[in-house]
Parts: sequence; C-alpha cells; structure tokens
Amino acid sequence: MRISKRYWLWGLFPSAEKVFLNEIKAKVQSKLKSPFFETHITLTGPYLNIDGIFLNKLKTFAESNSTIILNTVGYDFQQDIFKSFYIPIKSSIRLKELRKNICKLNNFDLVNNFSPHISLSYGNHEVEEKRDLISKLPELNKQIRMSKIALVKVDENINLWKIIESFDLN
Repeated sequence: MRISKRYWLWGLFPSAEKVFLNEIKAKVQSKLKSPFFETHITLTGPYLNIDGIFLNKLKTFAESNSTIILNTVGYDFQQDIFKSFYIPIKSSIRLKELRKNICKLNNFDLVNNFSPHISLSYGNHEVEEKRDLISKLPELNKQIRMSKIALVKVDENINLWKIIESFDLN
C-alpha cells in the first residue's frame, strides 16, 4: 500500500537547466493536465519522519559532494500516476553512489529498483495522447546538472509537494 503522506529527497537543478526543463514541462502540461510540482529527480524516499540530526547530516553531505551530471535519454511514459510522462535519466555509477550514500545517513533501506527520471506530468493520461506528445517535443539527449538536494514534504491526498529545505552541492 502506498503511503500518501511522507518526506522524499529530490535533486534540483541550477537556473539554466531549470528554465530549459520548465519550458518542456509547460509544453507537456499544456496537453496533459497535471498538479503543480517543482521540476526534480527523486533520489530517495519515502521517509515517515525527519529530524534535525538527519537534516544536519544532509547539509554536511551536500557540502562534501559536488554537482552531478545527469544524462537524459529522450522521453517516456507509464500508466502510473507519478510516472505518467517523464525524461528518463541514464543510470550512472556517480548517481548510484550518491543515492547509496544518502541512504546511509539514517540507515534508510536502499531499494534497488531505482529508475531515475525527471517527471513532467502526474496523472492518468491516455497512451495515445502521450505517444503523440513525444513526437511534438524537441529531441532530448543532453546532459543536465543536478546542483541541490531538497527535502520535500508530500501529501498526495491534496496534491502537495512542498520543498522544506534545500542544500547546494559543493
């Protein structure tokens, strides 16, 4: 059973990448209606509780880790509300290590079915709509920098994804 209220850790992007990704997201959401959420890559979660000790560890972790390069590989979709339409990210050793080390901060169980992606739309959308949309979007096969780690409070019952705190990667 999916827990609808919890915390997640997201990766966020510097200004240039954020503008670029938000332009694509706006085009997608003009066709596929979606609740609002910040453009992000989900790193870990769900966490039921977060305390000050963990936040301090996360801040120190961010300060001791550098910006990471993510390689995009076009667009994809699933029949899953939270993977309705997205940009897949090629998994890399650096991304896997970053994620593994974040999980070690508070003994969080690392789930190995990590499917890195940047969500562009949440919701139940028709497959044909999504296929048609891919053909109308710009080709995407580029590198994107992830420059921050953010703690996000999530309540899916009311479509809330609120960034509580974010930490710049060094």
